[in-house]
Amino acid sequence: MRKIYSALDIGSNYIKLVVGEFLNGKLNILCAVKGESRGFRKNQITDKEKLVNSVNKVLDEASTKLNFKITKLIVNIPADYNDFKLSETQIKIENEDGKVASKDILKVLQNSSKDKYGDNEELLACIPVMFQVGDEETEYPLGKRGKTLSLKSIVVTTDKLKVYDLVRTLEKCEVEIVDITTTGLVDYYNFKNHTLDNKNTVVVNIGSTTTNISVFGKGIYMNNTSIDVGGEDIDREIAGKYRLGRKDAIFVKETFALASEKNASNKDYLTVINSENNEIEINQYELSSLVNKRLEEMLKNIKKNINYLTKKEISYIIITGGLAELSDISIPLNKIFGSKVQIGYINDIGARDASYSTAIGMLKYFNEKLEIRGKEYTMLSEDEIDLMVNNNESSLSNGDTILGRVFSYFFDN
Repeated sequence: MRKIYSALDIGSNYIKLVVGEFLNGKLNILCAVKGESRGFRKNQITDKEKLVNSVNKVLDEASTKLNFKITKLIVNIPADYNDFKLSETQIKIENEDGKVASKDILKVLQNSSKDKYGDNEELLACIPVMFQVGDEETEYPLGKRGKTLSLKSIVVTTDKLKVYDLVRTLEKCEVEIVDITTTGLVDYYNFKNHTLDNKNTVVVNIGSTTTNISVFGKGIYMNNTSIDVGGEDIDREIAGKYRLGRKDAIFVKETFALASEKNASNKDYLTVINSENNEIEINQYELSSLVNKRLEEMLKNIKKNINYLTKKEISYIIITGGLAELSDISIPLNKIFGSKVQIGYINDIGARDASYSTAIGMLKYFNEKLEIRGKEYTMLSEDEIDLMVNNNESSLSNGDTILGRVFSYFFDN
């Protein structure tokens, strides 16, 4: 079975859609599309009709590129907060041979989240910390023998109203929501490795209007917050200084500004037409100094919020999101955070832009969930795969809760 999945990440500026296939444990990007986001601001739906139209445009573009209609999606909930509860549970292994089967793993996961959240909360994830088969601890219990299967896990929940509102809005796009994720959790999966899984790590995703800060203790999602700072703060500074429209300010930031004046040239100028229809010249050194001042204020705010979230010693701070693409951003990052900080580069061919961080992490997280549960799944039928392959060849020649009702926890129904 070909393991092909689609992930949709909705932000204030852009909607990102990534379709990928896992081959021998490696993600191959089949399609990555970014489109303008309308009707969604600061993690809130502001206009459902505009949001549906924006999502449909992205879906249509990706469907055209792949030569089949995308009808199933993993969707990200950009929560303002998540709640975390530790859970421990145990079940008996009923199989005659004493081997742990996929159904046993599903059952212990379901039991671990039972009665762990209130009426106003929605279950987002049940993250295994450690399984135990009999007396043996293991990360992958499938096929191991014992009389009991135990699980220590972290149950992650968020505001139910926000989840229902987004899912019901997306259903108007005629797509099936296969799984639901949350930003901090899936961003980590882009950088997850043995070293990080044994350290305390913070992942900071700087978006256009909000920044998500997530704390991981030895690879386990422990805490998070969302603050109202992002790339638009810099856009406003540029727009106000030079009297530019929003799109022109973004263009100037992305193509000419540096995150620090250290390497900026006092002799380089960019000529633009401002909102008063006057031709002006923007000096790179002056522009970069303006950007740096606002950026350092943002980073100090982020650092303060990291200190609120955890008092534990942090080994790594990973910066990702669209603003991580800003030239010379390592200079202010090192100034504010020191040697602990690193830029979370995306190394997947076909979607190297850091703004795809969440969508790619969604695919990797989803695939690992399947592997732990011992399940195989694809979002495409054989006919759809044939259409996609034939199109590529032609080009070369030419439950009770929403999550309970979707794929993750009830594979066997």
